[in-house]
Amino acid sequence: MLTQSQLEQFHHDGFLVARDIVPRAVIRDLQEEIDQTIDTQARALQETGEITELHEALGFLHRATELCRQSPRILDPVTNGTHCGRAMFGLIACSAILDVMEQLLGREIIASSIYRLRPKLPNRPEGVVPWHQDAGYFDTCADEHLVPTCWVPLMNATVDTGCMEVLPGCHRHGVFRHYWAEIKAPSLSIHPDHMSDVEPIAVPAEVGDVVLMTNMTPHRSTDNRSGLIRWAADLRYNAPQAGDYGPGEASFLARSRARPGDVVTDWREFARLRENHVPAGDVDRKWLKQDEETFLA
Repeated sequence: MLTQSQLEQFHHDGFLVARDIVPRAVIRDLQEEIDQTIDTQARALQETGEITELHEALGFLHRATELCRQSPRILDPVTNGTHCGRAMFGLIACSAILDVMEQLLGREIIASSIYRLRPKLPNRPEGVVPWHQDAGYFDTCADEHLVPTCWVPLMNATVDTGCMEVLPGCHRHGVFRHYWAEIKAPSLSIHPDHMSDVEPIAVPAEVGDVVLMTNMTPHRSTDNRSGLIRWAADLRYNAPQAGDYGPGEASFLARSRARPGDVVTDWREFARLRENHVPAGDVDRKWLKQDEETFLA
């Protein structure tokens, strides 16, 4: 739970590092689930000859890093919201996180359709995430509502591993103009002519911490210079009034006083929702591609 002082800081700055929120067992379960998923993928790729070494003697952090040196497809089953296992659900539905969300959102809490595991590869340009607001990816129906992001490190996140950086206080200025940056994966970037001159703040966090941000908080992550994949999960929550701002994926009711019977409590139901979801449309905020944008000299 957050203190009154922490709540005030979050609303004033647009972010907060909530220390020691997530139980270590929840993190450990997810690490093990990721490791098992990657092991299955590695064995499948070994059968096709795409990789040769399984690196079975290595632990969670080092094994995935070494396997990725052979094939980046090692990470396919745990990226882009595709992973919906028991331990992933355990983190999203973690009561300690939901207690904090209840302080921010009230008693009706929806776990957003837009959650992600974030394996940040070392020394890769595509791993550098440009300045953006999460609201830039959402439908406009959420613009007038708080949609907190919970960024959960699965290993200690430092400046060397490319921890989060934020622009404090800039969440009060609404949605900035964005464009689609020309990097390996489609990524939104705040238009440089509309960037704030506020000094960025690095936000290191340890296992068990949660970095809280609003959907309007400009943030980025920098280069991972550690030599290991930096693992994190980002989760989002909202009150029902925010609407379906991510219609391409399935959200679920995580906590409710009004409709307790509709709360999803079983990871298998969560997985079915994700796997059987029929997209209701796409988000289109009309952001331009980089080669279509106009930039001041």
